[in-house]
Amino acid sequence: MQISTISNNNRWARLLALVLFCGVCSAVFAQDTAATPEIDETKVALDTLWVMIAGFLVFWMNAGFALVETGFCRAKNAVNILAKNFIVFAIACLSFWVTGFALMFGDGNSFIGWSGFLLMGADNSPFMGDAYSGVYSALNWTGVPLEAKFFFQLVFAATAATIVSGAVAERIKFQSFILFSFLLVGLVYPVSGHWIWGGGWLANIMGGAFKDFAGSTVVHSVGGWAALIGAILLGPRIGKYRPDGGVNAIPGHNIAYATLGGLVLWLGWFGFNPGSTMAADGTAIAHIAVTTAMAAAAGIAAATAYAWLRLGSPDLSMIINGSLAGLVAITAPCDG
Repeated sequence: MQISTISNNNRWARLLALVLFCGVCSAVFAQDTAATPEIDETKVALDTLWVMIAGFLVFWMNAGFALVETGFCRAKNAVNILAKNFIVFAIACLSFWVTGFALMFGDGNSFIGWSGFLLMGADNSPFMGDAYSGVYSALNWTGVPLEAKFFFQLVFAATAATIVSGAVAERIKFQSFILFSFLLVGLVYPVSGHWIWGGGWLANIMGGAFKDFAGSTVVHSVGGWAALIGAILLGPRIGKYRPDGGVNAIPGHNIAYATLGGLVLWLGWFGFNPGSTMAADGTAIAHIAVTTAMAAAAGIAAATAYAWLRLGSPDLSMIINGSLAGLVAITAPCDG
């Protein structure tokens, strides 16, 4: 009888030990699971595919700018303008990779980023939010790989430099343009971009009241101000003004190129604005695409009406510029 009692006690002791062991293992496993959040690889793949396609469309805007600028310039300067538009993306690639991306999105202070130069900073993308660990925390809201983030922001930076090319057409030396573009993309553009998209002081002013969803200020305004400074420093084109101060019209040599370029830019904007979601969100993408199209249409209508009232007939060059004005204007609030 005593032997039987001891045997039963041993069984219960073993069972209790087994239960405790299973409980400890479960707790450890649960902690490991909580510490390593899961990634939806299908969503990451779809988001990355959309971001890259949108980036390709924005890259294609370089062709649009080249056509518009070439069409509106004199034939003797066409080759120089095409060469500048071709090389500006190469300059942007190198400059944004070396310093631009880190200054714009690297961790730093409210004025400038200073982490992750040469795209070598710590980063565990596509983890996002609280699961993100790295030095580019300004972009932790999008769940795509670091290279996808970099490429999409790179084509935006190149767009800002291309805007300058059109404003200084026919009066800037090639080597001067290369230096100007390198400094713009590697220093000026990323610093101002950090203020808004990098978590800087403009992003936090008045409780986040400053909004620029896709770059009306970050890209187009910065490019425009840089272009204005360049135009002021260089002065007018040769032959623009008569000795008496009157203005000579300098018509472009090929309006067909300019028209095709305007359409290419309009197409590129469907990557520029909807792509800024940086996620394959069908509802948001469709909404932004529609607002983008409507803005371009409104710009065309306004420019056509103005030309009709002022000149007595529609003017194609004003129509093209009207579409671009509408697209630039909607870039900031296109998600609203």
